[in-house]
Amino acid sequence: MDCVVTGGNVKVLAKAIQSLSRIGDELYVEPQEDGLALRSVNSSRSAYACFLFAPLFFSRYKWTVIGLTDVNRCKQNYSVQAVFRSLASLEKTVEKCHIELDEQKNRLTFTLHCKHGIRVPLPF
Repeated sequence: MDCVVTGGNVKVLAKAIQSLSRIGDELYVEPQEDGLALRSVNSSRSAYACFLFAPLFFSRYKWTVIGLTDVNRCKQNYSVQAVFRSLASLEKTVEKCHIELDEQKNRLTFTLHCKHGIRVPLPF
């Protein structure tokens, strides 16, 4: 999976991740044909939330099928939330966010493209 979020949509994505962090301790990232699903469930499995971002939300959305297994899913703890902690500074400095899920290496990477050409890769 390879997608790019630009402009005000970076803030929308950050708010979704922050909201999901209030539900549970883990973030499930599931690229699908109809968009990117971000899910969370609490430890007692009594609360569940899901945000589905349609491909049109992204300036680029590339999704590939790898068999019929759960390889396309990724479970992360909320260290991902630290990337989007400060919405005010994020909105002022980040121009776009590149999200890449490498299924072979089992690695999720957020790359923040900031003003003045600064790129901050954040592998998880």
